[in-house]
Amino acid sequence: MGVLGWWYRRRLRRAMQFPFWDGQKVRRADGQRLWRRWRAKQELADPLLLKKLQENDPEATEQYLAALAETFEVERYDAVSGRGLMDGELLELAVRFAQWIEKKKAPAGR
Repeated sequence: MGVLGWWYRRRLRRAMQFPFWDGQKVRRADGQRLWRRWRAKQELADPLLLKKLQENDPEATEQYLAALAETFEVERYDAVSGRGLMDGELLELAVRFAQWIEKKKAPAGR
């Protein structure tokens, strides 16, 4: 296969990586591993917690955001150091990941 095989494997690997901003730099993570982590986190799919989120429950919001940060292995924003993702950025990351997953699940040519 040579150069063509190397190029194809590189493109395939890159297609399976999810790129995101971690508050300091752009990172790439194994999308399948992130998806497994997402599904393993009960807080991200708990219907009671999601209902409380819709009701703007502060404790539920903190619990959900902490679960997101842990799933993506990112820091939450710290005003002292100026590092990490703010709550809105963390929620945006979750939305972008969900969109990325849906795109990967779609049949080719769609």
